[in-house]
Amino acid sequence: MLALLLAAGSAVLSWRAADRAGDAVARLDALAAATAAPPPAPTEAAPAPTGPPAEPPADLPAEPTDPALDPDAQPTLNAQTRYAVKYTAETLRIPSACSDTVYVDLDEPRVQVPSGTAEIRYYDPCGIRSGTLAMSEGVRGSEVESEAVTPTECADQIRTRPLSTAEHPVRRGQVYCLTTSLDAARSAATTWKMVLLVVSATAQDGTITLQASAWDIPG
Repeated sequence: MLALLLAAGSAVLSWRAADRAGDAVARLDALAAATAAPPPAPTEAAPAPTGPPAEPPADLPAEPTDPALDPDAQPTLNAQTRYAVKYTAETLRIPSACSDTVYVDLDEPRVQVPSGTAEIRYYDPCGIRSGTLAMSEGVRGSEVESEAVTPTECADQIRTRPLSTAEHPVRRGQVYCLTTSLDAARSAATTWKMVLLVVSATAQDGTITLQASAWDIPG
């Protein structure tokens, strides 16, 4: 009886050992199969573009500025411009200044002022030559035929028949239309002006007399 029990126990142990050995072999086979599997194929990179490089976007053109909204723009003078009388028929006597220059401010008006505040200058060369008038920087003008000209007509003459900045010999009866310097007016916080200037007399000693009228230009 004891021999039978021992034989049965031995058989059970042998069966369990064989079962475990079979499991171990199966695991080794699976591991070997996984190790032997080929690695995945590498993914190919997309080909680089072969065309010309892209052009950077062009700068967009700046939007035009509305002159009416630009504080630095020069006002347009036309038939709709409303001029306001500043002064009328002021007499300016410019004394003889042999070989010297006399500066005239047309804002007030006033004779013999510093050059930085003057719109015109008179040079008396002495001798037989006539004196000359010239405009300061920023002043524009035109010689016209009649002192009956209106500010609107003056603006048209300055636009279409401007004077050069050179010296102009003085003769009795000359009539000039002038605009004062817009930049100087803005810097001094004063008004821009249209001026009608008449050479009413010239003397042999070089003294000249001018008659000036002025209008404030709006804007």
